[in-house]
Amino acid sequence: MTPKQATQVEQYLQRIGHTGSVAPTEATLRTLQGEHLRSIPYENLDILAHKEHSLAYEDLFQRIVLNHRGGYCFELNGLFGWLLRKLGFQTEEFFGRWLAGEPLPVPKRRHRIILVHLKKGDFVADVGIGGPSPIAPLLFEYFREQEREGVLWRIVPDNVLGSVIQHKTNNEWLNYYAFDDAPQQNLDFTYAHYYYTHAPASPFLNKTIVHIRTKNGRNSIYSEIDPDTGLVQPCLTITLPDGTTSSRFLYGTPQFQVALQNYFDLKLPLL
Repeated sequence: MTPKQATQVEQYLQRIGHTGSVAPTEATLRTLQGEHLRSIPYENLDILAHKEHSLAYEDLFQRIVLNHRGGYCFELNGLFGWLLRKLGFQTEEFFGRWLAGEPLPVPKRRHRIILVHLKKGDFVADVGIGGPSPIAPLLFEYFREQEREGVLWRIVPDNVLGSVIQHKTNNEWLNYYAFDDAPQQNLDFTYAHYYYTHAPASPFLNKTIVHIRTKNGRNSIYSEIDPDTGLVQPCLTITLPDGTTSSRFLYGTPQFQVALQNYFDLKLPLL
């Protein structure tokens, strides 16, 4: 690791508030993922603003760490994978297919995940989901039930989808996302990244999505129809650990920007 990279690692760790061990162990991985999810939001604001940005690690570092912004899976998991490798973790990255809420049984590949190789086994590490997700990595072992914050998760094999991550809701296992076993390089994600930041059909170009985990639950902003006006407005939702929620619509740019700063720690103005 070069002196410049060592400095960047320190800045990254400061960004997520990490002050503990950086040894490439399971405990460190669990801590880093949790800190990352509670510090760096999932957000598509640059995509909505049609701002061009690459997946080059230097560009990701500038935007997410130095400019104090967030991103989506291709960006967040891309930079997190870079950090893990600089700390001595052995990783591979894979394309994923998002399954929750998708009408097609085999939808487009639109997710990026990290597989971390440790002595205990391989772990799926993911800091790039804009919604509920495991706060800690999942051991990559088929049919093993793993609890994260009161929710059961497991990974099952599928002849078409590869490995499917599921969560248990109302005593039923539901598909969340899947990934195959073909390792990818950072360059491989650029084509999908271009599609989802430019194509009119992209789900990231037709609604506002901002999400972050907190010590007391999670905060989210999604575009929803305001029943009072009939217009699509950004709606802030605060979710507590017991699952209870409170929501309010954000009217106008000032309210929206104050919410971004107060509930997601995004620096303003957005660069």
